[in-house]
Parts: sequence; structure tokens; C-alpha cells
Amino acid sequence: MRMTMADMADLADARPGSFRLENADTYLTPAPHVLEATRAAVGEDRYNSYLPLRGLRELREAVARRYLEDYGLTYDPEGEIVVTSGAGEAILDALLALIDPGDRVLLTNPTYSGMAQRVRLAGGVRSFTDLVEEKGWRLDPEGFRAAARGCKAIFYASPCMPTGTVFTPEETELICEIARENDAVVLFNGTLEKIVYEGNRVTHPAGLPGMRERTVTVSSVSKNYNMMGWRIGWLAGPRELVRAMEDVHIFNGLMPSGITQAGAAAALSGPQEWVQEAVRIYQRQRDVLLEGLSEVPGFRLTKPEGGYFFIANISALGVKSPEFCRKLLEETGVAITPMVAWGSDDFGYEHVRLIFTNEPENRLREAAARISSFVKRHYAA
Repeated sequence: MRMTMADMADLADARPGSFRLENADTYLTPAPHVLEATRAAVGEDRYNSYLPLRGLRELREAVARRYLEDYGLTYDPEGEIVVTSGAGEAILDALLALIDPGDRVLLTNPTYSGMAQRVRLAGGVRSFTDLVEEKGWRLDPEGFRAAARGCKAIFYASPCMPTGTVFTPEETELICEIARENDAVVLFNGTLEKIVYEGNRVTHPAGLPGMRERTVTVSSVSKNYNMMGWRIGWLAGPRELVRAMEDVHIFNGLMPSGITQAGAAAALSGPQEWVQEAVRIYQRQRDVLLEGLSEVPGFRLTKPEGGYFFIANISALGVKSPEFCRKLLEETGVAITPMVAWGSDDFGYEHVRLIFTNEPENRLREAAARISSFVKRHYAA
């Protein structure tokens, strides 16, 4: 039995009042200056145009400033940054330009399903390196090195989706070393790079020696800035790689909304304190949900270092994740996601994902209590 994110969302939509722990969303709104910039763009001619196809100049400049200020990376807004309709389009644009049918792309196992499935859409062959659950979903150096042999690209996210792993500087150096050994391009997904907890910090691969010329970054304002509905993403990298990706973008996405590009530019170029406050709220919500689930028999949890979510190992319950999630929603109104297709085809039947950013603390406590009662009622010995 397979059940996708969309399936769970449809089932939860059909139950008003459901606890939405399956949807990687947030109940927090963007800052007032972001909303005002978006509203002000409505009806303005320059925001109601196809041009420029690579994105509004002020937004590309804002993206460039963020990489300079956050990582010390320099990108030319003309030719090294392309604005896309969300990170999803940027991912597909990059893959279509980077790989030919049959080329191997290395991903972590587990990984975001939208990364794994877009490799398939681009005609690539997916290879996986297992993250070691017993060590907190860390990279296995020898397994990584073996899986990377002959790969055209290494495609990963930090924080990793769905585990919340923030790869250490040492792990990032290993990724880059192996990329150089295999003459592979690193495709880095930074869509959660600002959502990190307890002093963790993302190490950007492009900032390591010899890596700027072989690293392409995809990111967006969706999760980093609480702006899912704006559908604004981008890709950034060396001109010789980005040129082909811009061509793909023109014939794939054409252009994202000019109105929401105005809001994204305000988010990236304006004050950043509101993002830091959102992260503090998310960390409290993470801790509330983890605490509520810590005594659930048969749930094995790993505290995430970043992101909107974590996954639980339910193998001790003796039930497959799609059945568990469906039955949990039917009986308790709590929606969570089975991890089937979030990595290799055999992964996910023993793991479920829980979102802690989309419900306030009181509802997270109630959801955890319902999950606990459900498990004890059906599966506890």
C-alpha cells in the first residue's frame, strides 16, 4: 500500500479540525513589511510583466546580498542567479541541465521525495547513501564514498529532509572531497538553511576550496521566510552551469509571479530578526512535540537539528506506515505522513514524519496525547 503526501492531505482536508502534522507548513505569517510590499505591487505595471525572464533585478540582487552576508559567497545577479517558481522548479531546471538520461545522481536515504522523484523526471538514475539512524541520521563515510563512484551529481539538503540533520563542517567537507574525486557537481538544497536550532549552522559547500565552480544551490522563501504561497525560489551558481539552467527555466517555468517577487525581495533585503524569532518559536514547538511523544511505546525518535519536522521509527509496532497513518487519522483526527518514497523504494514503511511548525503548542500537546493513546490502545504489549 502506497500513500503520498497528497493522499494524506486530501484525507485530512476531509476532516475539519484535523491536527495537521502532515503538511510542511507554518501557522506564522510573514513580517508586515513583506505583506505590504506584496500588496503594493498589485496593479503596478512593472510587476505585471513577463520580463525579465531571469527574475526582477531587485530580487536577484537581494538573493546575491543574502549569500554574501550569510556565507561570504559572491554571485553576479546578471548570469549567476535565476528566479524560479519555487524551489521545485529550480530543482528540475538544474537536473535537466546537468544530467543526461542514464546519468547517476547520488542522494541521501532518506531524502525529500520531491528531490528523488525529480531525478527520475529528468531521466537520471538514483543512487542512495544511507544515513545511519542509530547515530542520529549521520553520513556513513565509507558507504557514501562507495555509492558516489561514477555519479554525475551529488544532490543533498541541509537541514536534511525529512530527518532534520544539519550536516557538520566535517561531513560537508567529505561530500565536497568525494564530489571532486568523481568530478561531480554538487546540487545543494538550501530551502531550510535558516531553520536551525541550538547554535547549529549550515556549512555551504560552495564556500569550501575548489567548490564554487562545481556547486549549484537551489533555495526559496517558502520555509525560510514563512512564504509558501508566494512560490518564489531561485538557483545560484557559476555562470557556465547556470546559463543552461536559465534556458531550461525559460521553457519550463517561464517566469514566477512579479507580484510575489516584490514580496520576496522585501523579505530577503529587509530586517532578518523576524526570521530568527520564528526559529525560536519552532524550536519550542519541536520540544513540545518531542516531549509529548517521548513516552509512546514503540516510537523511536531522533531530535532534529533543523527544519520543520522529524521522523519516528515505528518498526517495533509491527505495522506498516501507510496503514498506521491512515488508521491514526481515522480514529484520532491526527494527520502524519508515511515515509514511503522518501528515498529508496524499500525505505519508509517503518517510518513516519511529524511536522511541528503548523500547529500551536496547545494543539501539539493534544495531538501527542492522541497519538500516545492510539498506540497504547492498538499496539502496546
